[in-house]
Amino acid sequence: MKRLRLLVAFVNWVNRLNDWVGRIVGFLVYPIMFVLVFEVVMRYAFNRPTIWAHETSCMLYGAHFLLGGAYALSKDAFVNVEVFYQSFRPRVRAIVDLLTWTMFYAFVGTMLWKSIPWALASLRVGEYSESVWGPPLWPIKLTLPVAAGLMLLQGMTKTAKDLYLALTGRELVPAVEEKAVAEN
Repeated sequence: MKRLRLLVAFVNWVNRLNDWVGRIVGFLVYPIMFVLVFEVVMRYAFNRPTIWAHETSCMLYGAHFLLGGAYALSKDAFVNVEVFYQSFRPRVRAIVDLLTWTMFYAFVGTMLWKSIPWALASLRVGEYSESVWGPPLWPIKLTLPVAAGLMLLQGMTKTAKDLYLALTGRELVPAVEEKAVAEN
């Protein structure tokens, strides 16, 4: 029972962490829109294009995309091929997920393995873009291992839930979700 409470606490903590990160990162869409609109107005209304807008919007969108992945995973917002999958019982789905999630772990593991030294090398040398504007690149490069770590944590919660369902036939409902279900 104590292990189950620890597991539920871990799932709840990861869900709260990724929810918090996802909500904050969601606000990056506003500076992205501002930069793009600013560039369009400067380019077409005043014939004065900027040298920084494109690179800035790409970096902001990259961070938005990467760091939003774990949030999307926590909300089950990824596209699935569900031709047969949706007709399976929940326990069978959990078993199928446990088998297919090896690909997820291979992908996220490779991301972590390759991105950590890459990002640390960029940070160590204080890497800057070779463009005319020349912004620092290490902050955006650091988002990749951070995003992969958040995805790994969220994937672990999914695996824990699927394993519990496959073994017991019952869903592991985190305490936060239990409260929401009890209130409705």
